[in-house]
Amino acid sequence: MTTVLDSDRALDDEKADQFGFVGMAKRLAPSVIEASKGDGLVIGLEGRWGSGKTSLLNFLRTELVGSEVNGIHTITIAPWLNGDTSSMVASLLGPMSEILEREEKKLVERKGKHSQEVAGKMSEVGQMLRQYGPKTARRIASVASFAGYVVPGAKVAGDILNAGVDAAENFLPEGPTPSEMKRKISEKIQELDVSFIVILDDLDRLEPKQAVEVVRLVRSVADFPRVAYLMCYDREVLAQALKTGLKVEDGDLFLQKIVQLTFKIPLPEPFDLRNQFLTEAKKIYKEATNEDADRELLSDLKGAVEREGFSLTTPREVKLALNSVRFVFPQISDEVYFPDFCRLHLIKTTNYPLYRWLEEYLSVRAGLINDGAAVPVDEKTRLGEELKDILPSQGIGSSRSIWRLRRFIPGLQDVDTPRKCVFNSTSSAEISKMIELKRLGSPLHHRFYFALTGPKTVMPDEEFSELLDLARDNSQLLGERFSAAVDRRQNSGRTWFEHILDRLDDAVISKLDKKQLSGILVALSNMMDVALKEDGEYFVFSIGLDRKAEKLAKSCLRALASLDRRLQSEAVLSMAAEGRALNWLIGRFFRSQLFRHGRFGGDADTPEQWEISDELLDEVIGVIRGRLEEKNTIDLIPYMPEMSSFLFAWMNFSGDAPAIAWVRNFCGTDEGFLHVLEHLRGWSISDKIYYPLHEEEVSHFLDWDKTCDRLKEMRGGEFSEKVQELELAIQQGMN
Repeated sequence: MTTVLDSDRALDDEKADQFGFVGMAKRLAPSVIEASKGDGLVIGLEGRWGSGKTSLLNFLRTELVGSEVNGIHTITIAPWLNGDTSSMVASLLGPMSEILEREEKKLVERKGKHSQEVAGKMSEVGQMLRQYGPKTARRIASVASFAGYVVPGAKVAGDILNAGVDAAENFLPEGPTPSEMKRKISEKIQELDVSFIVILDDLDRLEPKQAVEVVRLVRSVADFPRVAYLMCYDREVLAQALKTGLKVEDGDLFLQKIVQLTFKIPLPEPFDLRNQFLTEAKKIYKEATNEDADRELLSDLKGAVEREGFSLTTPREVKLALNSVRFVFPQISDEVYFPDFCRLHLIKTTNYPLYRWLEEYLSVRAGLINDGAAVPVDEKTRLGEELKDILPSQGIGSSRSIWRLRRFIPGLQDVDTPRKCVFNSTSSAEISKMIELKRLGSPLHHRFYFALTGPKTVMPDEEFSELLDLARDNSQLLGERFSAAVDRRQNSGRTWFEHILDRLDDAVISKLDKKQLSGILVALSNMMDVALKEDGEYFVFSIGLDRKAEKLAKSCLRALASLDRRLQSEAVLSMAAEGRALNWLIGRFFRSQLFRHGRFGGDADTPEQWEISDELLDEVIGVIRGRLEEKNTIDLIPYMPEMSSFLFAWMNFSGDAPAIAWVRNFCGTDEGFLHVLEHLRGWSISDKIYYPLHEEEVSHFLDWDKTCDRLKEMRGGEFSEKVQELELAIQQGMN
């Protein structure tokens, strides 16, 4: 894999032109050439930084070079590289001197003059320019000393400049004045029938003092006939530099006295900029992952570029955003969702204050989930006010609206009250989906988007390889190692077991043999309840943990089916009949298979997407129903870390009656009643984590009104504190 950053150099290869600069150059060149045949003209090529001015100049220079056969010569000067006035004058007059001497020689030779006379004529031309250059440089330096002073009789910017020139000449040594010398040189240019096009690039990079000197060079010193100046600059930047350097009120007005006509580089079509970003982003993704973006990811990427790329205005912004993606994404490709990563770096390039705000907001939000803290009202107000300042528009379709963020940043809302704009309620299902896809809004992954933290391969390769060997040789010991990894946490709160699940991605799974695949399935089916129980206090992590384990199991089943269908059936039936992690197996994994096959719910997957066949699922259902009737299974229910998921799965596998009967019987005691309600609570987050109790969940098993009445009766009793907590959860569930 290679990651080649774009150096942002100006284009000079016509094949690399994506924004029509070549066509502009071909149409501009004849007009510039014609301008060089007159009394002298200053043309301003104007455009924002990054708009492609230098690229256009490169292509224009290519067009102009071909005109030299007609006596039109192009000279390029980069004032911001030259430094002082003398070197700038030399950069202009040196090439002019050489060209005039060469043309003088041709003219004299055509007239049949002797070589001595030819040399004399050439010497005359060269001597004039050599003398003129130093005097010109000294005069500009002298003129600069008049900047900011009122010259008698000067009323406008042009008068100030010219008055300064005249005043400066009074202080120069005796001899031919620069004006006299300029007249002679002008006559020589006319006699030799040559023209010059002088290109002055990057004037907007100059310091104010330098900008003043260059403009004076053009306006009052070297304005020879048959010389056209092509000045390239950002108008706002250069005008400000002139305002500062000359101490005038309006730098733009001063610039108008210098430049006779302007051509403003048109901004590229927004669609072209977004299309360039999308094209290059797809290449970056393939280089980093060695695979093309699938249909869903590509659709999300297009949507991200369409919305966030709308603010791109120059080719340079496209390059900056792409370079940010190129530089970081290959290092964290397994820890972020690529469309969100591109979206964030487009925001970073076009709206940096929003980028910084997102970093702070997501960090605080992750702290809510990881640490269970709450956000003070004044902090919510501050963050809300800052967001409204950054995105003031209230239009849903506007790129400057809070609405644009809601698709990928949780908890935001566009309302009048600032504190209510942030940390609004987000369901556990939404957070779970973000964690699963490693979205920017995921509390586990958001920091990877902003900093290179915690690479996925934190476990040494030797240790990971040892786990793969255990999968083949000792699935029981593998399960124990998995359980031990649950107890080990990093500073981020993530467990080593979660890192193991991350490393067991599709690329690794595709290389395992059938014994290893079967061993991983057995290990998961025996230890996942331990993982859910130990991870209970980090509730948000368990949401991601069980889904990651389920995803891994599905990947193993698909790979095993392709290697040995019979062995896959044996492994699945063994999981159902002998697996000890009943909460996860029945409440999560096999229940999800019921929905995938359309036995419940309305969004069944197609048979091509199934991990196991319909016939094998029928066998699994029979095995699980048998286990649900066993006393050992029933006795485990109160101790399950996610009891509610098991109860709902019980209803799916065996009908409603057995689960409802068990719940009502278990609620015969107040302690059992409160235990059931506690496990039926949901999960959401706004300014802190909430565990609401919804009527819909309770009503599957208990009469809602009777439940509320019973809680009222228990107020002030032995379990008053728990009752108060549950009644608050009921209120939260109604909001």
